[in-house]
Amino acid sequence: MTISYADVRKWDANAVETAATDLHGRQYTLIGLQDELDDARRLPDWHGTAGEQARSSLGTTRNNAEILIAELAAVERALQNAADDVATLKSRVANNDSLANTYQYGIAADGAIVDNKPADPPPKSRFEAEERAEAQRHRETIKRQLEQETKAILTAATNIDTTLARVMQLAQDRKISDHDATTLAGASKGGDIDAQVVDMEQALRDAGLLTGPPVDGFYRQWLENAVRRGVPIDTIQKMVSEHHITPEDFKILDGMEEIREDEDGNGIFKSYFMLPTDISGDDAAKAVRMTYILNAGTDYGTEGEATDFAPTPYGSEELRRITERQQQNSWSYDDDVGFVHGNGGRLVTTPNGMMMGLGGNLIQDQFSQRGGTTWGDTFMLNIDDPQDPAQQLRTVVSSGHAWYEGDTGPYQGALDTDRLLHHEERHSQQWAREGYTGFLASYVWEQVTGGNETEEDAGLSDGGY
Repeated sequence: MTISYADVRKWDANAVETAATDLHGRQYTLIGLQDELDDARRLPDWHGTAGEQARSSLGTTRNNAEILIAELAAVERALQNAADDVATLKSRVANNDSLANTYQYGIAADGAIVDNKPADPPPKSRFEAEERAEAQRHRETIKRQLEQETKAILTAATNIDTTLARVMQLAQDRKISDHDATTLAGASKGGDIDAQVVDMEQALRDAGLLTGPPVDGFYRQWLENAVRRGVPIDTIQKMVSEHHITPEDFKILDGMEEIREDEDGNGIFKSYFMLPTDISGDDAAKAVRMTYILNAGTDYGTEGEATDFAPTPYGSEELRRITERQQQNSWSYDDDVGFVHGNGGRLVTTPNGMMMGLGGNLIQDQFSQRGGTTWGDTFMLNIDDPQDPAQQLRTVVSSGHAWYEGDTGPYQGALDTDRLLHHEERHSQQWAREGYTGFLASYVWEQVTGGNETEEDAGLSDGGY
């Protein structure tokens, strides 16, 4: 249905907000049933087949309640956003109508600009004729301004309607997710995320930065991560605009094993990807970049822990820096990816925009010392020749902590992976800044003279020193 200017004049932001408030109340009532639903499922004194069937039925009821609450939360969020947007839009309509009236124009129901100015009598002098001509030129400028603003208002109205309709359709089709919530309150948060993702997706479409069907896969996961981490839509739009990010770009990650880490258990996980052993250097580099983009943050310095540096904001500038660093350390991808895999090691991409690996034969072992060694864009943990390098990497990543080689085998340390990878990525910057030969020369000189500038620049405590 096409939205007319007359339709927008009738829109009522207060009515939309009232509907949102009503849904919130209904949602709150359902969330309050958490204890009753949990208690009902236990049925401690009812044994046998009938008891099991009853518990199963009540479990289904509980799951359905989670989905319903997620749907209510999604629609509530969409209605609240729509109410705010409608209020802003109605203000624009009022200003547009006021400007039109001031210059004796009207705006028709379909948005057409109508000239209501009566015809002027013949001018009595050349001076009066020139004044009228100048006034008419000014009115023509105002008319063009009215046409542009009216068109913009109708576009904004269509976008508001489309976004709200999209969320309501998802709820009707039972496609709102509770995001694996284990409580009714958690289900509410899941529905809220889905609504914000739809809003973010529509904002990208409004800006001409996204086309095609509704997003899915890793592109949608990227938007979900951005919502969870509070990344502003302006940041996402700038990244898409300046780096030409499309859903197609994320397909480099399709088929790779995703390893998730949520060490603090807050439901905001980070994704790492196991690189196939036959991957090319170019594809590995792209997978690394897309992993940085996908995660929408690294968690370094965001959880209250002491760190050596202030967190670097996620966004277009950091992505550009990572891309330029990759170009400077291109040998890491052209040569080292194949070298690690060819000698029995395995590699994962990381949220920090570099690679991390371990394992391999005796030759590979020489390239990782102490707690691990960074070569260009590759950080190799000093875990030598594990029975299954891929499984050891899964264990390391999912733990969220640094791992070391001990007398009895690998063991988990206390240092957060977020801090360790920040430290190692600064080493990657050093490689890029100094060049292959320059970095090796400066590092050897430090060993000879007893200096420690390389580690200090990367952050001593972040590196576990």
